[in-house]
Amino acid sequence: MKNTEQTRNKTRNRHEIWKCLGLFLLLPTAYCLLTVFTGCSKKSGQVLARVGSEKITVEEFEKLLANESYALRDYLSTEVGQRQYLDALVKEKVALVAARKQGIHKRPDIKKQLSELEKRLEENYRRMKDKILTDAIIEQKIALGDSDVEKYYEEHKEEFENPTELKVSHILLGSRGDAENVLARIKKGESFSKLAKEVSIDKMTASKGGDLGFFGRREYVKEFEDAAFKLKKNGDISDVVETPLGYHIIKLVDKRRLKAQKMEDVEMQIRRVLQKEKVDKWMEDASEKYKPKINEKLFETIAKGPSRQIAEQEKK
Repeated sequence: MKNTEQTRNKTRNRHEIWKCLGLFLLLPTAYCLLTVFTGCSKKSGQVLARVGSEKITVEEFEKLLANESYALRDYLSTEVGQRQYLDALVKEKVALVAARKQGIHKRPDIKKQLSELEKRLEENYRRMKDKILTDAIIEQKIALGDSDVEKYYEEHKEEFENPTELKVSHILLGSRGDAENVLARIKKGESFSKLAKEVSIDKMTASKGGDLGFFGRREYVKEFEDAAFKLKKNGDISDVVETPLGYHIIKLVDKRRLKAQKMEDVEMQIRRVLQKEKVDKWMEDASEKYKPKINEKLFETIAKGPSRQIAEQEKK
């Protein structure tokens, strides 16, 4: 905790230092595609400013401008704005040269920070490369035709012509045993809302007694949705429902009818459903082929499971 606070203080101090120097630069958004230029300048390789061995080329200057915050775009498209931006960059280079001349980079604490930064950058670079590949293959697998959407609409026409929304509360547990125990307590008369606040591991809803508000079809995972829509009367409570998130107990609070939905109204919703189904099926087949393995014993040593959280709460 002490080291974390020291790091925060150092960061705050750095921010104050740059404010004093009059630097209004924001951290460039690395992947922003918006640009205030129409193409690369023929002068891109020329040196725009130099401070000792440090230099700012036209190309670097233009890229930094292009990646700057959208809120500054109009100002930075003016000569005055670009002059102030360049002055700020020059001041940054002056500070950098001064730091190197004084051997700041050789200090043990700075060397440690630079080493940690290098590791983070390497890890982020690897993750970014992996993401490009995974995004590409998933985009390939979720390709759909208009006929797929139309077919789904016709197969679920009753749901779209007479749509219903439910208001439910739920309690989410980490194991079936915990869920069965909580369900038994509810059946004995304990308050659903009170138990949700005490034991649900869904912290977003626990404080509200498990309230999820109103939702319609295709908004939650299928197992949860199917169980919720089987409840008939307000106050009905489901059996334990298993989903990829854990084990739920669902209580129906209210129902309401909505107006009929035409296909053009729900086309994007249908596409998302079909794309998820395709990805899930492909992932199931791919996992069967490549057989991923998890060291469960090791995982148990590094993760504080929901079951232990509940046990600790019940002891209090």
